Amino acid sequence: MIKYTCPKCGCRNYRLSEIRVAHSLLTQLFDIQSRKYSAIICKKCSYTEFYNVPVKKITTVFDFLTGT
Repeated sequence: MIKYTCPKCGCRNYRLSEIRVAHSLLTQLFDIQSRKYSAIICKKCSYTEFYNVPVKKITTVFDFLTGT
């Protein structure tokens, strides 16, 4: 469980998601997603933050940021 508080509305309920993006014409033509980003989405206002770490490791990042 991540200790997350939405900076926009203060809600503590969230969902984790992952997106994949293509950065170049070749990756778009061949339908290859070259980058993965984790997203934390507020359940109340849908404010979204993206992180360049896998969803599996996002808890480690937030533990570091919150000092727990």
